[in-house]
Amino acid sequence: MEVKLAHTAGFCMGVKLAMDKVLAITEQGRGPVYTHGPLIHNRQAVEMLESQGIRDIEECPDADCGTVLIRAHGVPEEVEKSLRERGFEIIDATCPHVLASQRHIETYAAQGHSILIAGDKDHAEVAGLVSRARGGATVVSTPEEARAAQVRAPVCLIAQTTLNEATYAEIAAIVRERFPRVEVVESICKATRRRQQEVLELAQEVEAMVVVGGLHSANTRRLAEIAESAGIPAFHVETARDLDREALSRFQVVGLTAGASTPNWITRAVLQALKDIERPVPLAEWLPWRLIAALTRSNLYSALAAVALTYASGRLLGIAELRPTFLLVAFCYVFAVTTLNRVAIGEGEEQYLPPRIAFHRRHARPLLAISVLFCAGSLMALQALGAWRAMALLIGAYVVGVAYSVRLVPKSWRDRIRYTRLKDLPASKDIFVALAWMAACVLVPWLGHGSRFLPALLIACVFAFVLTFVKAIVTDFGDIQEDHLRGRETLPILLGERKTRRLMAELALGLAALLLLGIALRWTPPVGWLLLASPAYILAYLWLFPRRVLASDVLCTLVADGALLLAGLLALAWSIG
Repeated sequence: MEVKLAHTAGFCMGVKLAMDKVLAITEQGRGPVYTHGPLIHNRQAVEMLESQGIRDIEECPDADCGTVLIRAHGVPEEVEKSLRERGFEIIDATCPHVLASQRHIETYAAQGHSILIAGDKDHAEVAGLVSRARGGATVVSTPEEARAAQVRAPVCLIAQTTLNEATYAEIAAIVRERFPRVEVVESICKATRRRQQEVLELAQEVEAMVVVGGLHSANTRRLAEIAESAGIPAFHVETARDLDREALSRFQVVGLTAGASTPNWITRAVLQALKDIERPVPLAEWLPWRLIAALTRSNLYSALAAVALTYASGRLLGIAELRPTFLLVAFCYVFAVTTLNRVAIGEGEEQYLPPRIAFHRRHARPLLAISVLFCAGSLMALQALGAWRAMALLIGAYVVGVAYSVRLVPKSWRDRIRYTRLKDLPASKDIFVALAWMAACVLVPWLGHGSRFLPALLIACVFAFVLTFVKAIVTDFGDIQEDHLRGRETLPILLGERKTRRLMAELALGLAALLLLGIALRWTPPVGWLLLASPAYILAYLWLFPRRVLASDVLCTLVADGALLLAGLLALAWSIG
């Protein structure tokens, strides 16, 4: 199935700011942390926040200390005043657009205007807006209610920031017709406008629309309503589990968008589920996608990338005839260790897991059996060669790789020690992945072929480390929201996306400079000229994707491992030429 994804699907600015604030407070260890009402209208994200100890203050009436975060919708003034009087520290995460609306109401109410609010009467944002009108405000939800509203001039009309733009235009026309003195504030959020306009535009290109988000999310419901008003079927779902696969299988092209409170990982899971829906089409149409998806999610693609990296590193080391055994060892190591760690994740219900993790959960037994065979086979292959030093290093790499997800401290100590596993260490995944691949793809072949020129070893190690380190970061970008909510401290979370991308660029440029130095000083063979394409690939990725994009896990894996495969193919071409 072809799926067209809206550009603005997912968290809006206000929701992202609120999420970042509450997680930052939690990381600072500032005592109990609460939100006033659900932080966002998404059950899955709220459940993850609860797993981090973040509770809704309304569900904790006896709480008497701590920090309360005001969510993006804002709260009535009297609620904030009551919380302060009870001794809570208040962190205001009200969306800047909502804050602007509140200030407009305060200004016009002070000038004597009657305040007319277009929005949902029961919505949290509207409750906060009403409280700013001092003497009260009138709320209307439809053009009919606007026509019947009993207010006196002068009038200030303002909209809930997520209101349907067409509905607000109708209400504004009626109010202008009824009252000669009226101020109409354009308060609908630009992101909301853009999101709604995208749905209308996308509706002209697709046969049906899938809208992802909480069933109680007003802005998500409106996206579904707009799609239906455009004359196409709309499916409002919370998770991939809610998809009506039988109904959707009738369509060839489907649009996909998400509400402002929908985490990216949930939208990605729906995207994958849609692409996986089988339609009654010729085998040649869907078989390639199935094969590519299975290749990437099963780690076979990454294992092939390890083979390519090993071959390219061998050429950098000056090994003229790299024994096939070492290519096999790299393949077995990467497949086995990656599989064991992904099976060990298994947190949460399958529909909330990234597709590649869900794949490993569904096929855990055969994948684990193959991994064990690969572990044993790779060690036996080195033993048969008599490469004892290489074998010892590989055993150590397997031990560290398997221990990465294992709790290493006694159960009785876990409440007192924050880091109980290697994976709990900040940014550990990216560093351990790079070190593990460097050991399997460079150091094992180097030891197996006897000592070589040390400067060449240094260049090959840096080459492998940088490529695999960047590969891990690219994957982190796709999982950043989920990692943040689960409390995982990956490099993009610790440094921020902008600084992380700058680091990637600096590493690519540094690698290119090192390759040029090695070529100039004859530390590495001339194949280094071709391998300059790998750092160029990283820079091209940063240029083509200036901002993190929401893509399928299959595409993410294809791109992340692309630099490694490119290096192997170029090294092979050099050898053949």
